Amino acid sequence: MHANRWFSAGLLCAATALSTLMPSAATGQASPYRGLWIGSAALTAVNEVTIPLDENNIPIAPNPEVPTASFDRADLRLIVHVNGAGQAFLLKDVAILNRVHGQTTNGAIVLAGESDIALVTDPRLYAEFPPQPAMRYASAVFDFGDAKATEALDAVVETAALQAMAFTTNASLPVGTQGERVQARNDAVALIRPQLANIILKANVAEGFNQFLLQFNSAALNAIVLDTSDPVVAALTNAAILLRDQSFYKDTRALDMVEAVVAAVEAADPSDRAQAAHYTASSFADVQNLYQRFISGSTVGDMIDLAAVAAGPAANAPGATAASIELALRALPKSVQALTEALQARVPAYNDGRATDAVNAVLAAMAEAAYDLAGSSSSEIRTASQEAGRMALADMVARYPLPVLTPTLDYNQFIVSGTATGAPAIAAFAAADAAIQERAINPLYTPLSLYSAAKLASVKALESAYRTAARVMRTELPLAGEFAPGSGDTTPIADLAQPSDLGPPGLTGLIYLPASHPTNPFRHRRHPDHTTGYNIQRVIRFDFDGVAGDALEPAGFGVDKISGIYREEIFGLHKPLGPEPDANPIGLRTEGRFQLTRISLIDALNTR
Repeated sequence: MHANRWFSAGLLCAATALSTLMPSAATGQASPYRGLWIGSAALTAVNEVTIPLDENNIPIAPNPEVPTASFDRADLRLIVHVNGAGQAFLLKDVAILNRVHGQTTNGAIVLAGESDIALVTDPRLYAEFPPQPAMRYASAVFDFGDAKATEALDAVVETAALQAMAFTTNASLPVGTQGERVQARNDAVALIRPQLANIILKANVAEGFNQFLLQFNSAALNAIVLDTSDPVVAALTNAAILLRDQSFYKDTRALDMVEAVVAAVEAADPSDRAQAAHYTASSFADVQNLYQRFISGSTVGDMIDLAAVAAGPAANAPGATAASIELALRALPKSVQALTEALQARVPAYNDGRATDAVNAVLAAMAEAAYDLAGSSSSEIRTASQEAGRMALADMVARYPLPVLTPTLDYNQFIVSGTATGAPAIAAFAAADAAIQERAINPLYTPLSLYSAAKLASVKALESAYRTAARVMRTELPLAGEFAPGSGDTTPIADLAQPSDLGPPGLTGLIYLPASHPTNPFRHRRHPDHTTGYNIQRVIRFDFDGVAGDALEPAGFGVDKISGIYREEIFGLHKPLGPEPDANPIGLRTEGRFQLTRISLIDALNTR
């Protein structure tokens, strides 16, 4: 199979899309919109932030909620990946890498097939591929770190300031002498520091979720299979709510997992309930996404290619049956390797046979296709068997949506690092010292002045920690909603009677760029006043043309495209707009037409 096949849409099955708002369901079909989409948005409207004068020199304030036509346009490159379950992710860059680059067989260069191509968004994985002149797509207008790392420090600072304020507002607190101030500071630190340390401890949501999984064991799962109203459901739900609410992170994975398992059991036939429960639970416990990467990885793809070669001789052997052909295909070294890796990809806590079922379904479909053509030429059988294997992988292998709120690898490393675990002591000391100094030297102090002094001091003391947190990397930004024709409302806001008449979005996402992020536009290393910036938030929205159920529009032979309206609202570059900037702030708004073209059907990122 030649390299250009991975651009082909010929393998696309006529499947229905799985909504990204269904966190528990699995489907036997890959999303028809899966793959890598690249295109651009042409922004041609923006809301006005100045107040012009009319012909009578009277200020006319424009409606800040309505983007109006701009003099020129701004073009943004867009890179979106849709996984097999139909979930969309905004990318800032992606490299298309060949796993077999430079390899030879019997002196001949190995041509890259579909299974040899990987979409890589994490540059730390480049070293795992052969050196090569790879294609890389990037968008200079998008950058995003993992905002949760910065939010962890924000939670520490906020609590430190509030506790320091509460401690120093005690009217009987002696702060008249230096010795009294030192004693008061030490007492305050002893009170505040454990609370801050607990914030960092609870912010380790990966460990918290692991502890929840120990409670949601196979025995608990089997009890739910027998009765979805078993008391274990209430106990697990309460534990999941506690896990969500005990931290600023608001990790909902545990609660989603309980609800998903119960829903899967109730929806399944009685004979299938145990498998539905164990497979659904496994999809949540598979925090490394091993299953999705396995079915989209090189091992399964190579197995299909090599099994197709062996299908012809096996089908034309005397007395061949579909069962004998399947046995022959299963005995191939690459099939044995795939079955072995399938076992390694399972979640050991449950009866997780997802990956093994996937291999079995593919090999059975290939054997059946070969048997149907028994007596034909080996090349015909090979083509039919290979196509059957790939169609089975698309149509018969279940895809499971990924939990959207999953901590990144960088976040997990940051939250257990010395930088994070040392922040409580630093913030407690700085907040206590500043609040006590404010109390001692300002006879007109107020609770607000104590709070402000404590917060400013703790932020300044944690500058280095904030810089480290700002560098925590997120390589894909999850988008909520549905990537599909007809999803959202493509009416320009200027055409609406009221801006609030705009319907629900197709896809939405929030990009957060911390003030200390290296690419924050307000920062400039050569200017002493620009060592830090302002927190920037970008709320993005995609609304798609067409009607729900429409087929994708062809952009050319074997290539699909999708279009619609891109909208964005930016906070942090300008003071909030609108009549109530504090209660209901309005940011800088812009919109314009976008078009995306699918260049690959690969439905998982960072496979190896």
